[in-house]
Amino acid sequence: MATGEEKLHGVLIVGGGICGLATALALHIKGIDCLVLEKAESLRATGAGISLKVSGWRALEQLKVSEELRKLAPVLQTRKRSRWFVSLKSRCVFPFNCRTECRCVKRSDLVETLARHLPGGSIRFGCQVEAISFDAVARYSVVSTSDGSTIRAKVLIGCDGSNSVVAKFLGLKPVRFLPLWAARGLTYMPDGHSFGNRFLHLLGEGISFRLVPVDDKTVYFSAVQSQLPKECASSRDPALIQQVALQAMQGYPEDVLDVVRRCDIASMSLAQLCYRAPWNMVLQPFQEGTVTVAGDAMHVMGPFIGQGGSASLEDAVVIARCLAKTDVLAAAADNDDDDGRKQAKSIEEALRSYVKERRGRILRLSVQAFLNGQVIVASSELKKVLLRAVLAVLFRGNWDSHGDYDCGSL
Repeated sequence: MATGEEKLHGVLIVGGGICGLATALALHIKGIDCLVLEKAESLRATGAGISLKVSGWRALEQLKVSEELRKLAPVLQTRKRSRWFVSLKSRCVFPFNCRTECRCVKRSDLVETLARHLPGGSIRFGCQVEAISFDAVARYSVVSTSDGSTIRAKVLIGCDGSNSVVAKFLGLKPVRFLPLWAARGLTYMPDGHSFGNRFLHLLGEGISFRLVPVDDKTVYFSAVQSQLPKECASSRDPALIQQVALQAMQGYPEDVLDVVRRCDIASMSLAQLCYRAPWNMVLQPFQEGTVTVAGDAMHVMGPFIGQGGSASLEDAVVIARCLAKTDVLAAAADNDDDDGRKQAKSIEEALRSYVKERRGRILRLSVQAFLNGQVIVASSELKKVLLRAVLAVLFRGNWDSHGDYDCGSL
């Protein structure tokens, strides 16, 4: 493990999750070397599964890994009746038509695929960022890590999630928390499952359950609850998380309960849902000098429209496309001359272009996800009706069009 002061890096990415690895791969395809700092000791895949709509698959096509991943996850929707919303109270079933491609991929498959296509040595594990500063004279970022390293970089990109160190350095407002907790897991059924390729959404008292087939033997599920026992709210015990989810699901169909009972206990996780307020998407600076953020560090949102992962992949493509227009790899004697100033200026302009392009997109997603979340947590039926009315006005006739977005080519 490296210690002491290192050479000047071109691009430094903090966070080795989906967004960080996708950004590194996009830069690699454009011929830009980078270093990814990951605090975990190995690749992490918290969350078990991730649903990707056509916007995400378009981004993966640009990263040249889409066909490899498509083989691991069948298309969820058919022409009609591809999703079902089931009300447990009335036992009514409402068919819902999805207009675009949607597949559920194991997070581990996605992360491992992205990492496998990176050059060796691109990821440094067990590297916790302790502090960030910016050398205004030399015009580069200085990152101090837990192993005693001091890393300098011409470009610093924070892909380090909702509790981002880079976002704090940029002065972004803290994320807000919803009174909702999501228990997630994967279940493998050797003899196959009976859910076909249908997305299942069941609504009960104080709980919203989603089930998404990954393949013909594996399903991903998410149980979003509004009330948890105190001992479970901060628990990392997967057995306790499973038990509490099952208790909240009393009255659910037996085949659905069986999915939770038989889940891979190691895949179970629990997290309180958080988000960046939509109005901050308009007002906050996502870039300062040669530092910026992407993925959840930029626009964490609730899972209510299923676009968090796809939006992170889009970020990766756009930021690499913008940086490729600069001379970020050009040598410039510690950036202390005219060439260094010109280089830093071109990088700043590229990052401003990236933020400008992404701001409108993530604002739209954040508003829709925020309003859907508020419908769930609203304390009165009147408030729910008003929120649904706002949603209908803002997204009338195209509420799912966000999934058909095209972030463009690298």
